[in-house]
Amino acid sequence: MEEKVEDKGEGKNNETERGEHMNGFFISKRSLWLVAGGAAGVLAAIGISKLSKKMRPAAVGVTKEGLAFKEWLVANYEKTKENIEDIVAEAKYVHQKDLETTVKTEKKEEDLLKKVEQMVEEVLRQRYKKEEA
Repeated sequence: MEEKVEDKGEGKNNETERGEHMNGFFISKRSLWLVAGGAAGVLAAIGISKLSKKMRPAAVGVTKEGLAFKEWLVANYEKTKENIEDIVAEAKYVHQKDLETTVKTEKKEEDLLKKVEQMVEEVLRQRYKKEEA
């Protein structure tokens, strides 16, 4: 019993649908693509050496610009980092000053309240003495 391969019109032993035997070499599409890919690879390897002589200045220029960009980026990063550190240090200083001011204000309020309390006590003593007399 023969197996038929669809869309090719060939049977198991290189026979057509009519039963005729076909002579010659038959290469599948996959093999053709493999050979074409290998040929392209060989041509690319040969062409790269010739192309690299022409493309070398451009590659050097692109690499140089990449390095310059990296240096610019690092410099800007460092500047930004320093600015942020300065802002944080200044904020800590201002916060510390605010705390000191708050402590001073609380101390003044406490002293003022003590003075008021002493004055009230003095007035009450004087009234008490007047009432006793």
